Amino acid sequence: VRCAGPPPRFDVSPDRPYVSTARRPFTSAWLAGETAACALLPAPTDPAARAAAVHRAAGPVSAPVMAALRAATPDPHPAQAAHLAALACGEAACVVTGQQAGLFGGPLYTLHKAASVIAHARALTDESGRRCVPVFWLQSEDHDFAEIATCHLVDQGHAPLAVSVPGDPAEADRSVGARRLGPPVEAALDRLAHSLPDGPHRAATLALLRQHYRPDASPVAAFAGLMDALFRAHGLLLLDPRAPGLAAAARPVHRFALDQAGPIAAALTARARALAEAGFKVQVHVRPRAPLSFYHPAGPDGPRARLVPDGPDAWALPDGARLPRAGAGDAPGHFSTSALLRPLLQDTWLPTAAYVGGPGEIAYLAQVGPLYPLAGQPQPLAIHRNRFWLTTPALERTLGHLGLGADDLSAPRAELLTRLGTAGAGQIEPAALAAALIEPLSATLDDFAPTAAAVDRGLAKAATRARRRMARLAERLADRYARDLARNDATTRARLDRARAWLRPGDGPQERTLNWAAFGPAIGPEALVARLVDAATPFDPVERTLCL
Repeated sequence: VRCAGPPPRFDVSPDRPYVSTARRPFTSAWLAGETAACALLPAPTDPAARAAAVHRAAGPVSAPVMAALRAATPDPHPAQAAHLAALACGEAACVVTGQQAGLFGGPLYTLHKAASVIAHARALTDESGRRCVPVFWLQSEDHDFAEIATCHLVDQGHAPLAVSVPGDPAEADRSVGARRLGPPVEAALDRLAHSLPDGPHRAATLALLRQHYRPDASPVAAFAGLMDALFRAHGLLLLDPRAPGLAAAARPVHRFALDQAGPIAAALTARARALAEAGFKVQVHVRPRAPLSFYHPAGPDGPRARLVPDGPDAWALPDGARLPRAGAGDAPGHFSTSALLRPLLQDTWLPTAAYVGGPGEIAYLAQVGPLYPLAGQPQPLAIHRNRFWLTTPALERTLGHLGLGADDLSAPRAELLTRLGTAGAGQIEPAALAAALIEPLSATLDDFAPTAAAVDRGLAKAATRARRRMARLAERLADRYARDLARNDATTRARLDRARAWLRPGDGPQERTLNWAAFGPAIGPEALVARLVDAATPFDPVERTLCL
């Protein structure tokens, strides 16, 4: 990383960070093509611009990074071997995605990301005529073990199931890459084996998880092994930023983050203000003059600390110690990236043409844009990942009985019960009940209106208010009637709850909650991944229903 000349000037003091109270999501506006959003992060809509980005990015990969890529695939599939050879020759560009090392693979959107990056790499290869290699960045520098330690599934009774691995309090301050799963992972696997739905591929699903999730494995190593097994045939490469040999390769990025902490904070603060003034939520708070690198006093496997300025010559640590600024960035392995620095590290190591991410990551990329001109690098394309509702033939039959689609399940349960009650309402439909109550009253008030107006204007207004109140009461009674009809239909209620367990587990999006293993027994791990890769549509993130 090189600082491209003197830092630009901004109208915001780095000592007074801009704190946004805006709540409008950036990514939804960006996907809609709003000018304000696309001015802050260009959208990848032009094929010629996409091809140009690929050619601009393509280039050599350093020996340490190539060694780390090879180490993550010690027995590469021919598709992976071809990608490794192209990168080693300096002929290729990369299309990158990444994710935390969630238990047993984490939520479904982890697989959606991997399938998306493969599909987009193929599409950009076709557009540009230059090989684009899909790379999955392992978030091994993350420290939030609790966030990755629970896996959500659906049990044999179609009820939500949460399986967790408790963390060791003694390791609470260590990165997930430095921790071990320990014996509790075996108990979690046993619970999974007891509760996982039946299906022809149930044994294969469990065997794959047991192969990689062992007590002696770190969460990152287990996750990496699983992702490689699932996606190796599609050429996906993995990169762990904490792999041995990469500490020295990270040194220029951390030196840049430390030496340019003031200009970086000013640039990011100005960008935060621009986002907020456009009405968008700012994802990450920027600390005045604080570097985007974390410091690990005891080395890479030890706890991390946030540095704060302590005069012109040193950084202060939380325990009161001081770290001299001179040469601080030259300590290999003693620094790790924050969320705002990680993209720059990734794009310094890899010839990145594009990053494929979800809504939160797209918003991050809009926020970190000013880092790239400061570092003298072009910012890669930002591409939104594909999104899926996964169903099975049995689940489709359930939805058919209910007369609902997968996207209908996003509505609150009470609202769905009302709708289903209305559809099967016995002697009188709820809407007919409301009409039968309201229509005679409305006719009477219509006849009374001229008399009321002649007697007193206030009386006419009171009659109008009475009409509204009585209409609301009639509608509330009809809604109650519809809900009670649905509640009395045990079959309908059971079908709805079964569908919600699969498509709206815990009232949250399926892709952000359920683990892939919930579908593994029905279709098998390899077939599930193949269906996702085939269904991923480049540059088209509209959510789709995919029946497995």
